[in-house]
Amino acid sequence: MPPLLLSLRPSPSPCLRLRRLLLFRCSASSSATPSSSLAPYHASFDRRMALAGIHPHHRIAVGVSGGPDSMALCVLAAAWKKAAGRKAAGEEGSDASEFVDGLLGVVVDHGLRPESSDEARLVRDRVRGMGIECEIARCEWPDGHPKQGHVQEAAREVRYQKLLDICIKQQIGVLLIAHHSDDQAELFVLRLSRNSGILGLAGTAFVSQLFAPNLKYDGENFRRYGVLLVRPMLDFSKDDMYKICRGSNQSWVEDPTNNSMMYARNRIRASLRNLSTEGTFLSGVHKLISACRLARTCVDGTWSMIAKKSVSILEYGYAVIDLEKLDPLNVDDLCLLHYLAYILQFVSQRHRPLRGRSARLLLDYIRTIPCKAALTVAGCYLCAAPRSKGSKVLVCCSVDWMESSSAEISYKCSYEEWAPPVPEIDQIVLKGLLQSNQFIQNHSNIPFMYSKSSIDVLNKAKDLNIIDDFTLEKLCYLRTDEQNKFVAKEHKDEEHDMEETKFPDCNVLSLCPGETCHFMSRFLITWKAPEDVNEICLHENEEYLSKICNVNLDGSLEVRHMVDADWLFLAEVCNIHSVEENLSDPKVSSGKMQMDNAPHHYRYLQQSAQKALQTLKCIPAAARRTLPVLTNTQGDIVCIPSIGFRCCPSLSIQAVFYPRVPLGGGYSSYL
Repeated sequence: MPPLLLSLRPSPSPCLRLRRLLLFRCSASSSATPSSSLAPYHASFDRRMALAGIHPHHRIAVGVSGGPDSMALCVLAAAWKKAAGRKAAGEEGSDASEFVDGLLGVVVDHGLRPESSDEARLVRDRVRGMGIECEIARCEWPDGHPKQGHVQEAAREVRYQKLLDICIKQQIGVLLIAHHSDDQAELFVLRLSRNSGILGLAGTAFVSQLFAPNLKYDGENFRRYGVLLVRPMLDFSKDDMYKICRGSNQSWVEDPTNNSMMYARNRIRASLRNLSTEGTFLSGVHKLISACRLARTCVDGTWSMIAKKSVSILEYGYAVIDLEKLDPLNVDDLCLLHYLAYILQFVSQRHRPLRGRSARLLLDYIRTIPCKAALTVAGCYLCAAPRSKGSKVLVCCSVDWMESSSAEISYKCSYEEWAPPVPEIDQIVLKGLLQSNQFIQNHSNIPFMYSKSSIDVLNKAKDLNIIDDFTLEKLCYLRTDEQNKFVAKEHKDEEHDMEETKFPDCNVLSLCPGETCHFMSRFLITWKAPEDVNEICLHENEEYLSKICNVNLDGSLEVRHMVDADWLFLAEVCNIHSVEENLSDPKVSSGKMQMDNAPHHYRYLQQSAQKALQTLKCIPAAARRTLPVLTNTQGDIVCIPSIGFRCCPSLSIQAVFYPRVPLGGGYSSYL
């Protein structure tokens, strides 16, 4: 679905503004479609919603740009809700309420042009005129606008964030987006030009799970919040969208930026439109996309089954792959790479696809049995698990990745209370997984499972008679043409980025009593306020408290990852001499770990270090380096909460491995 009028242009002339306003007010006029002909669209929409596990009683939001796609979606969603309401009430009359119950339209105003606010209000009023409650979400840009050359990508990211925020606040668990089959065809060609494999060529998911960037507080605990993103219009074409709007006498927006050839999607759209009249070209493309989606569904199901029996997730933030149970030599490349990508993305919380050289290195590494070497790839460090004789592989977060990204994905959590996550989401996901498993069992002949590139997919599709020679020729041409333009643009963007490179401030994550932070989006660290802690400091004297407990003067501690010197420090603490030895041996008393005037404190410190060291010995060295450590500004270690070390019983700090995004990235369906 194209974003709402996203062009970054100077303030237009009065004539241009008038032309845009006319474009914005275009509506169904002379060529209206009889409303009776909309019945097949309503029936198809009902089937797709049922397939997604979504029912009329669910609270639903609709992303609305004002274009024919989103307005058609509003028409069908409102009719679907109203029909269920009349059936439940046992009457055929109109609804008594002004707005459809449990349906909210959301218009995102990107604020990139002076007239965008007026346009957003116009769309909101039109949606309300359809009987759908609607609100506007306004974007705020740190620099006043997105980065030049990345407008569409930045606007899309912010748009989904705004939609997600409103859904969470309104306790809405389902977000409908108006992507249709022509959008899928455009995306297919775009990814062909980027040499995507079969997984990328499957396009956007029918249903996917979208998670908030930060954990939220439900009044008792911090939890993941998210919504189900559903695209129920994937069976419809762009022409169908116009027919639905005309048949319901509904006005829509024509976005003038959709005609700009500076954007790849627009160029591809124009090419596909020209080719749509050529024989079976477009139908062949859609058959090919359907075959790719079938393969994607199979791969998703396969990796999930393999993961259940071959991978273990440990409470200290790392994974262990059992190579004997995985049997990687007998798993095809596609499924194995998908399996490994999800494990690495989960451990690192770095959600980027594995491609090219990284993918080949990883496949070769995991198929070398027994495992003897180490590999750093995609934000993770892999090596043989201790005492496994190379039969198991340890996967932990790379220290280099942590040091380069800590400031970006570590944050303090807000104690603003939110209503609990919508419970229906888990129920819908469970039913969807059962449905996908049943679908896979009924389809044994899956195409493209051994295709290694986009060209392999096209040639295989021709061999299977999914596409004809003409379609193959034109797709290859479109792929090469757009690929050349992409390479040229990439070089230009690199030069522009080098000119405008800004190095971010290296902000240190700090924590105070009564606060919680999410370290690397992996460890949830909570420091209880003093009034909530039963145990007290062993020193009544505040001077001793600051010197020995090592808390900063402002009461805060800094959070970093563990380094090798930290467990040497624990071993040193374990060897603290007794009070008598301190008094009799001046050499000891001059050392760093002297007893000073606080023997009770050091006894506690020693016991805490001994227990922590015992726990640490059970954690592989590579995984230890990813554990959070709290220090003061002088660098003194105050607490290592994951293994229970703390310098004073009054410091009640806990750390739990709780990644922002679960293993597998959440639920998705390509049915």
